[in-house]
Amino acid sequence: MERALKVLVVDDEPDILETLEFSLARRGFDVATAADGLEGLEKAKRVPPDFMILDVMLPGCNGYEVSRMLKEWMDNDPGSATFPIMLLTARKVDTRDREKFIATWSRADACMYKPFEMEEIVSTIHQLTACRPA
Repeated sequence: MERALKVLVVDDEPDILETLEFSLARRGFDVATAADGLEGLEKAKRVPPDFMILDVMLPGCNGYEVSRMLKEWMDNDPGSATFPIMLLTARKVDTRDREKFIATWSRADACMYKPFEMEEIVSTIHQLTACRPA
């Protein structure tokens, strides 16, 4: 039997955090959570997930910064695990060029806007972890 994929969800909105944790666990994922950017950064380094869902607007350190720091850590620490990061945000940027710049700067692997569809999140996890639904 395959082990469950570990997903780390970082969001400061308790309702969204709880919804994602519950919905992903029901779909067979092993879910860990964090309520701010610094906690998410620390947890991801201590026990690297297979996939990370990262809110953009977080206290302490925003999702763009956390994503960039984790990608730089993965690049510079040969012993670190690598994992895809998806930004989750309610904040729409004003232009496509700005959106592209932010995505490139943060080095996130995907970006999804709130409100989201759970099946779209699950599909993105499977696509970016090269895992296929059962």
